[in-house]
Amino acid sequence: MCELSDNTLFELVKTGDKAAFSTLMLRYQPLLFMVACQKLSCEEEARDAVQEVFIWLWMKKGSVSLQSSLRNYLCGAVRNYCLNVLRSEKISRKRKRQYAYIREIFATPAELENKELSLSLRHAINNIAPASRAAFEMQYLEGFSQKEIAARRGVGLQTVKNQVLSALKELRNSLKQG
Repeated sequence: MCELSDNTLFELVKTGDKAAFSTLMLRYQPLLFMVACQKLSCEEEARDAVQEVFIWLWMKKGSVSLQSSLRNYLCGAVRNYCLNVLRSEKISRKRKRQYAYIREIFATPAELENKELSLSLRHAINNIAPASRAAFEMQYLEGFSQKEIAARRGVGLQTVKNQVLSALKELRNSLKQG
């Protein structure tokens, strides 16, 4: 079947000849893949585009009429499919940006309170004495146990306990005032 002309091959495809369709795919897949790669940046998307065009061609084989060569028709179909993919991606990105913008503008009161609380907490933590702050951050922010903190900092366990307790007292006082 490889020696058949494109027009003959396509006429066989229109009658439902699967062998003719396989030959057509083998003949045009490399070219169509290159066309898709020029439009799309991802080879996987390019393969998908070619596959989708072949699936579409098989599904619509009875209603497709060629105005030009089969080669031009298939290249145009792949090009159009790729443009639709790019258009969809662009619309999707635009919607995500709009959603993020709207979400930022219409932040709920709880989100604003959380942001405000987070800023207050960060400010209060920054006002803790350096040694106490380091022990507090290692325990509550980094997840170290008090024994691990003592070993890492080269101080006694009781010292770490006192520093963390001191940091918690300072935090409570600072947050009550703020």
